[in-house]
Amino acid sequence: MKSFFKRLEAAHLNGLSVALGVSVTHALVGALFGETAGLAAVGGAVCASLPDVPNPPQRVLPRVLPAAAAAGLVTLLVGLADPSLPLTVALVALVAFLSLMTLAWGLRAGPLSFAPVLAMVFAMAWDRTAGSASPLEHALWVTAGGCVYAGWARASAVVLRHRLRELALANALRAAERQVRSRAQRIAGAVGPEEARIRASIADDVVLADALQAARDQVFAARRSPRSRRQTDLVLGLVELRDLLLASRLDTELLGQDFPGRQWRSALADMLRQLAGALRALADSVEFGAPLPEVSVDGWRAQLAARLAEVEAPPGDSRAHLVSALQSRLGHMMDDVAAMVARQASPDDPDTPWTPERLAPFVSPEGWPLAALKPHLTLQSGVMRHALRSALALSLAYALGAALPWAAHPFWLMLSVAVVLRGNLEQTLARRNERIIGTVQGCLLVLLLAHVHSVPVLSLCFIAAVGTAHAYVNRRYRVAATAATLMALLQPLMLAPGSDPAIAERLADTVIGAGLAWLFSFVLPSWERAAVPRLARQLRGALARHAANMLRWLPDAEEQIAQRLSRQQAYAALAALAAAAQRTRVEPERVRLPEAEIESALSHGYRLMALLGAVQHQVQRRTTRLDAARAETALPLARKACVDILKGEPATGTDPAEIPDADAGAWPQHLGQDDLTPWLLRRLRLCRIEARELVAALDQLQPQPAGEQK
Repeated sequence: MKSFFKRLEAAHLNGLSVALGVSVTHALVGALFGETAGLAAVGGAVCASLPDVPNPPQRVLPRVLPAAAAAGLVTLLVGLADPSLPLTVALVALVAFLSLMTLAWGLRAGPLSFAPVLAMVFAMAWDRTAGSASPLEHALWVTAGGCVYAGWARASAVVLRHRLRELALANALRAAERQVRSRAQRIAGAVGPEEARIRASIADDVVLADALQAARDQVFAARRSPRSRRQTDLVLGLVELRDLLLASRLDTELLGQDFPGRQWRSALADMLRQLAGALRALADSVEFGAPLPEVSVDGWRAQLAARLAEVEAPPGDSRAHLVSALQSRLGHMMDDVAAMVARQASPDDPDTPWTPERLAPFVSPEGWPLAALKPHLTLQSGVMRHALRSALALSLAYALGAALPWAAHPFWLMLSVAVVLRGNLEQTLARRNERIIGTVQGCLLVLLLAHVHSVPVLSLCFIAAVGTAHAYVNRRYRVAATAATLMALLQPLMLAPGSDPAIAERLADTVIGAGLAWLFSFVLPSWERAAVPRLARQLRGALARHAANMLRWLPDAEEQIAQRLSRQQAYAALAALAAAAQRTRVEPERVRLPEAEIESALSHGYRLMALLGAVQHQVQRRTTRLDAARAETALPLARKACVDILKGEPATGTDPAEIPDADAGAWPQHLGQDDLTPWLLRRLRLCRIEARELVAALDQLQPQPAGEQK
């Protein structure tokens, strides 16, 4: 049994916890106050469970309790409006609008935004599933069920906190491993169009950024202990490794594609694969308790040096200096991977400057400040447009459902629209197709279960469906849709085994609802091009702050914290633009963002991040091999130039001959050189070039004034 639980991912554990929590709520309330109260409490528990995702214990109640309260309030309002179709339709519009406006608080509000809509569905189905009860009594039992579940969720988070931290950390390690392997493949000369390689590289970066943030949220919020400090060091090591990996992209294309170039590439790629293997073994150790990998930096360095020395290059080939620099960069990655393994193996608990207060800024924001709503109280806001669009779509769906010949379940049609209609066309199209397929699969399963007349067995299937839907809603929606169909059709079977499960109506409502959701995607649309000016401002501002923090000589402890924070913000801004690039590919061609320009902007953005990281790593790790006077002169000039470029401020007009790195060549000498200042100066020059290229690429994405459009 222990090995079985070791194999469960975080989403599976969370789904299992939700299923048990809903069943415990049903059993507890039903045993104390009767079956009617127990069934009503189940509705409240399911609504409250939506925001119960893997989180540290202290974050559970502030997310779950608002959902429980919203479910109770909506249940009361639905019960009061039930006799009047016009009032019910108006209530549907109001609840949908207010629910979707909560997305102003970001992605963390996504589950909360759906809780009131689901509560409406449960309340509308109440008379058909649980018998008579006054609206107030029903609402109280729903609220009570939500509160009971909130207590369960908090207790479950405490019990699972150590395992969830391990899983988040292992997931980040595996994401880093995948990116290292992907980078090795590209260095080795993977075939494919340049645009596809850029797109794959950006996708790798986004996946790793998400995994690292999930690990930060779990690990940095933990109470200080030897175990949590080791985990914190591992997360910090992964963040540094990501910067080194990003910097490893620089200059490798200059090795060329001739025979020596391919041999050099092969040697570097093979060493990256060995590092990826060490990361995978470290992830297995964290997740499953497997033995730690045996690593030897000296052995790695000797192996790489031998491979590179075997390459037969022409005498005097200047690329030898570039190969030496790339070998040095890869050596830093070896050091960091070995340090992570050693930290996990060490029984010591050294003092660390990383207190909870210093780690707090790196954790995702929490809470529901009302100030977050203010920027979205305009029709230009994507959140406002989605809320209005959803209010119109859901109210029309309910009215249409009430007019259809099978009007017994108009809320099914409304629910289909609610789960399919997303804030952008890409997600809506994906949900539309997955919803229909999942519903068909669920109906086929219900046809089999309709021959089961055992209420306990059907109840067990219902609880399993609750947990499955919760576990897979953001991973494989087709599975979640299948489970949701089971939940909807098993309720009448549980009350009347052998009855008609209304499969035809469910299929019809799903298809019509999915079609309505797709059509309403074009009502008050939020095309990605409308968000480009805001995303471009965010990206330029984040990179300007990061450049101001990174281009410094020997930063102190507080400045290093500022560097880490601005780095995280810059990665987040790049990820937001990358997400827009992904979503725009399914939009109508007339409004689609130009793919070449947006990928160019992302490519220059990541290259600038790589250069800034490379500069700071050289300052910190190669201080003794730099000319302090020249570096301290060049860094402020480069910092001011990059910040001015990114902020759009006029250049200071410095003569190129006066720039300290103006004579930096394609690659300075590296072999046998004690003074690596020319490499620093070259990177500073490239920082300015990439900043200019980024700004130019972002300007190409800006919508043209009407008079300039062709």
